Amino acid sequence: MRLDEWSEWLLFALNMGNTTSSSTGSPDGNDFRLFGYPLAHSASPAFHNEIFAAMGTSKHYSIYSTSKVIPKMLTEIRSEKFGGAAVTMPLKSAVIPYIDAITPESRATGAVNTLVKVPNANGSVSIVGTNTDILGVKNSLLKYLRQQHPQTPISNSSRYPEGLGGAGVVFGGGATTRSAVYALHTMGLHPIYLINRDVNEVEQVRQNFPDLVDKGSLIHLDTPTRVEELLAQPDSPKILMIVGAIPAIPPKTKEERMVYTTASHILTIPYEPPVLLEGAEDSLPIPTKRLFLEMAYKPRITPMLQVAIAHGWQPIVGTEAMLEQGYAQQRMWLKGDPSAVTGSDPTILGPEVIKRAEMLIAGMGDIIATEPEIDRAANIDAAPIPKRN
Repeated sequence: MRLDEWSEWLLFALNMGNTTSSSTGSPDGNDFRLFGYPLAHSASPAFHNEIFAAMGTSKHYSIYSTSKVIPKMLTEIRSEKFGGAAVTMPLKSAVIPYIDAITPESRATGAVNTLVKVPNANGSVSIVGTNTDILGVKNSLLKYLRQQHPQTPISNSSRYPEGLGGAGVVFGGGATTRSAVYALHTMGLHPIYLINRDVNEVEQVRQNFPDLVDKGSLIHLDTPTRVEELLAQPDSPKILMIVGAIPAIPPKTKEERMVYTTASHILTIPYEPPVLLEGAEDSLPIPTKRLFLEMAYKPRITPMLQVAIAHGWQPIVGTEAMLEQGYAQQRMWLKGDPSAVTGSDPTILGPEVIKRAEMLIAGMGDIIATEPEIDRAANIDAAPIPKRN
């Protein structure tokens, strides 16, 4: 384990030791929730309930529509029946002060999308928040890297060596962009470039990762000229992977069109793979085709992904990331362990469970809400933030 990883896990352990609102009772529970608003369009309940059924359990996952962290939501989280939860907007950051601890992944990105009941030595449980969106990105990319190199053992902890010159790009802003940045960083890609129409959003992402900025990463590419200067020269870093995290809607404004123009300029740069030096046997292998993961999946093949395919990139549709982050949640809930190692362990669910979930999502169309969705937090103040020792 590298020094920076050890420091992060030490902070996590200290947080776990200093929790003040741990619940009593078993870490087991049959009721699982999706907290956020709006939720009626979500495929998450069908996905998770398919996995619970495939495992032969009586566990059940349902939506809890709320735009705030309200007292009744906290009562659910602390109940004996509670098994775990997913958290979506607008609560990914808002929920953090109400839970017992967060993992390094949530600390780095400022976002929680999963709540895990973790057993303590004294018989109580702690509610720990983590961010499996990171694993959705990382494990999707690793899956296709393994397909390109079927004879090469690829560990989830493998990364590219420093000085390789293998870089990454993220299109977009917000929580998904931060998750993608963290995932690419853990794979050893450097620098990481950002494409976004909003300079303020870019700056917010940079503020989340000051260490990366200090190392010369998280560079804003705002025009094709900038792309040409930084990425199309003989000694430029080689882009190995891109994560798209912008809505799949036709660009209308000048700024939106410039995002597509700048992104397309990157996609047309010829691929000259970097060379791994001797002694890098444990490194991730170099992609034979550069990887483009498109987080949006409505439609499955977005306009941006069409451009990438036309220029020879390996397309990865957004449902792949959705599946991978969902598997990570299930593994963590089952084991009572919010670590990335557990979230990435393919042996926990098994191939038959994975196959059923994949078949469900492959055949699923858009979910259309048939009734008005009611926000449980309407006309209710958020719960008071608990005091910590």
